[in-house]
Amino acid sequence: MSGSIQDMNNRVNQNRSLKPSNRARFKDNNRDNIYSDSSPALTKLNFKTVSEIELKKIKERIKNRALRDRTRQTYIFLFIVVVLLGLLILLFK
Repeated sequence: MSGSIQDMNNRVNQNRSLKPSNRARFKDNNRDNIYSDSSPALTKLNFKTVSEIELKKIKERIKNRALRDRTRQTYIFLFIVVVLLGLLILLFK
């Protein structure tokens, strides 16, 4: 009986050591230590730097696209509601 409990404790300890929360991650811009092995599939990301003016243009484009999508979804929803109301009126006549 005690052997199975010891085995359970060993497994818990082994699994705890594998958790990524125990490894260094994004502290002090240290992104290299996320994964311990250096396989060729894991490459360091190169983040683009953009000027303030270009950043404002990008944000404005995203806002415009979101507004356009929200407006389109509202029109589609209203169209469906009108069609369903029309069908209900025809059904109950």
